[in-house]
Amino acid sequence: MSTVHNESLYRLPESVVDDLETLRGMVKQFKSGEITAVQFRAFRVPHFGCYEQRESGTYMLRVRLPGGCLLPQQMRALAHVSRTYGNGILHMTTRQDVQVHRVLLDAIHPALVCLHEAGLSTKGGGGNSVRNITACYDAGVCPREVFDVTPYALALSERLLSDPLSYQLPRKYKIAFAGCSKDCSGATVNDVGFIAKRRGDALGFAVYAGGGLGAHSRVANLLEEFVPGSEAYLVAEAVKKVFDQHGNRKNRHRARLRFLVDEIGFEAFRDLYKRELVELRKAAPPRLEVRSVRQTESPAGGIDPATTPLDGFAEWREINLLPQRQEGYCMVRLPLILGDIGADVLQALADIVESHGEGTLRTEQHQNAFLRWVPESQLADLHAELSGIGLAVSKPPILRDMISCAGASTCQLGICLSRGLAKALATELDRTDLDLHGLGELKVHISGCPNSCGRHPIAPIGFFGAARRVGGRLAPHYAVVLGGRVEEGQTRLAERQDTVPARNVPAFLKDFLGAFSESGQYPDFDAFLEADGRQIASTLVSEHKDLPDFEDDKNPYFDWGAERVFSLAGRGPGECGAGVFDLIEVDLASAEDALANGRHFEAASLAARALLVTRGEQANDDVEAFTLFRDRFVREGLVDPELEGLISAGIGAASAPRPGQAFGGDPDHVATLVATVKDLYERMDSSLRFPAKAARAEPAPESAATRADSFHDFRGVVCPLNYVKTTLALEQMGDGQLLEVLLDDEGAQNVPESAARDGHEVLSSVRKGDHWQVIIRKKAE
Repeated sequence: MSTVHNESLYRLPESVVDDLETLRGMVKQFKSGEITAVQFRAFRVPHFGCYEQRESGTYMLRVRLPGGCLLPQQMRALAHVSRTYGNGILHMTTRQDVQVHRVLLDAIHPALVCLHEAGLSTKGGGGNSVRNITACYDAGVCPREVFDVTPYALALSERLLSDPLSYQLPRKYKIAFAGCSKDCSGATVNDVGFIAKRRGDALGFAVYAGGGLGAHSRVANLLEEFVPGSEAYLVAEAVKKVFDQHGNRKNRHRARLRFLVDEIGFEAFRDLYKRELVELRKAAPPRLEVRSVRQTESPAGGIDPATTPLDGFAEWREINLLPQRQEGYCMVRLPLILGDIGADVLQALADIVESHGEGTLRTEQHQNAFLRWVPESQLADLHAELSGIGLAVSKPPILRDMISCAGASTCQLGICLSRGLAKALATELDRTDLDLHGLGELKVHISGCPNSCGRHPIAPIGFFGAARRVGGRLAPHYAVVLGGRVEEGQTRLAERQDTVPARNVPAFLKDFLGAFSESGQYPDFDAFLEADGRQIASTLVSEHKDLPDFEDDKNPYFDWGAERVFSLAGRGPGECGAGVFDLIEVDLASAEDALANGRHFEAASLAARALLVTRGEQANDDVEAFTLFRDRFVREGLVDPELEGLISAGIGAASAPRPGQAFGGDPDHVATLVATVKDLYERMDSSLRFPAKAARAEPAPESAATRADSFHDFRGVVCPLNYVKTTLALEQMGDGQLLEVLLDDEGAQNVPESAARDGHEVLSSVRKGDHWQVIIRKKAE
């Protein structure tokens, strides 16, 4: 074999070296208290893709791999870093990155130095930056492709990562390249997507913009029918400039490019883009430098007759080999269950990659990996070597390609333990008598929350984590979504069905797949869905929806793989605002569920309770929930006064022995109440203010400190209510005025950081005996 590579697949920005030195200094400053956690995070997340994990004091490093390309020496470096500084397990992501987990604070800098020496970096791996640029895993060898898009993904990464503006955007900016209309890379659901086209002898791209996955996903619009390949940078940069200038920096929940497109309309967005493109062309920046990535002279040919294949070779070959357009060569899939691979296995795999095919590993968006350019003559030997390290797996596609994000096990945004559910699903399906191979390439995607890291919005069958109240207790649930797909001109988002308790999801999926298998009359899963599938799913959701009371059976109130009863504790530590949103969304979602199932008193009570937290209130029972809602929302002019009659009916029923039976509220009025509260929440800004008359704040006592303009004692107020009360106090003050608050230990950890995230300046946080004194300067509006 003879393989030629460039010295490095892509050139790292020169600024990485200086950034590493800055990081080392900031770690010392953070440890000594010279800089705050907010200041430290503001640098480490966008510049080094370094996120604090749910386990306090541990960090995740997200290493970017443009196009999913990884060289053997880089695999060894990753294995060393994970073994030495992390937990010994690497994780391949749905964006073709690789993550190192549970790195301690003092290990961040040495770990990143090791990666840099191998030509790897986490720069732009997180924050409001240009994220990893993806490409089809089979780019360069795909029988369908127009041309190899890999060099463009690498070249555009180099260009954009060298620009400081790429780390100061309103939110993350994602780009994908696809080699044909099948769109394996998801170009039609990215901020910008390039799909290879040929126009005569010219090679170029159709360009899509404004797509993305998240709690509010969107399919991209066609921005350009054709641009020459040499203009890919101009297009990406023009869109980036529009995003930078017009994106919503005030509301993080509406900051992605797709929200801008929805807000101003695609035509207006296109006009802004065209203006930026004209200006860029006038400036005449250097053209995108596209370099050849590889060439191979590996001999093809049939199986070496001297090699005796191991048992299982035929099945492995049937399931994991894909044809290349180059005769005599094939791609070999390496299934990585849930994207995980041990450091020792990755180390051994580096030797195998070096000896077979093109000498490069490719990651892909189903969290598996591929070897390409493998001659037929090497297959038996390759199978034996992969078997030796546990990577010659022959699972049916629905298990092999199951996607799950990290979920609540490590992610601060996770609601449910999505990986625990994935393992439970695999166990359930493994022991059924269903013909799993007969399901074809049917995929299941799981996200631990609505944010779509598990890509559930484009899944044929998807689940995302949610919390619901059952008998007043939180229980883990999953929303079911069906029918997502990606293909140019055919991309569509999955449609939501309803929620299923986490404990019942495996039984639901088994029954649903059984119904599909038994139908037998439909050519594929899409046809099944369009005919009877959605109705069957709806029926099965209803059958699997109920949970026993907590006192009768506690098991359903534990998430899959959890050792404690389910709660939202630990979600977003230091980000009290996130905790507020969590509580509101749980109550709203539970209210909608109750309304849909005819439990009208429960729906009204949950709706009345949902927004009380934004006013610094917490109801102890239904009577108090209705009363506080009436006083703080109806009579404050935030809600239509015509709903006061319904609220009064709720107060009366709540005092009865059986409130649900005593409640005389009109179901249509209950539906109006739920819709009104939901609309009010959606229009609430990040400072918990509503687009109507503001609530009255309590008069502030005289300050004990002469330098403060306002003083509040929030000792004994739990998080996140202490944050809400602080926000309300600041709302009543003038720009630049000083607020003094007294807080317990928990509040002292979370409130100052959350206030700083809202743009206020925390001047001091000092322990005073058994409490803390915090001084905050209100931001200028």
